[in-house]
Amino acid sequence: MKRFLIFFILIVFSVVGCAGPNKVRWTKPDFRQGQLEKDREDCIEAVKDDPEQKLTVEECLAKKGYESEPDSPSDKEKSKTVKIAKTVGKVLLGTVLVAVGVAALVVLSALGGH
Repeated sequence: MKRFLIFFILIVFSVVGCAGPNKVRWTKPDFRQGQLEKDREDCIEAVKDDPEQKLTVEECLAKKGYESEPDSPSDKEKSKTVKIAKTVGKVLLGTVLVAVGVAALVVLSALGGH
């Protein structure tokens, strides 16, 4: 039983880990990947440092001159698949946590009954 539970938890984490974030393609004249990563980190920090600011990371990048490319139909399908995988992963994780909680209660009640 213990091995099955560990195996099941590993499967859940694998499913959740495979559901990566949606990829947005950004373009800009004289585009360099390293500069995009630096600008994106700067935007993330700007959003974190000023929580009352209504600016999002995407809006910050747009202010720096970046434009997001529209998603292709296949990207939209991938996005739906990722969302479904994340939801399934969360449901499975919740199920495992409930099972572990119930098992812990059973063990604690068995120990207290002696």
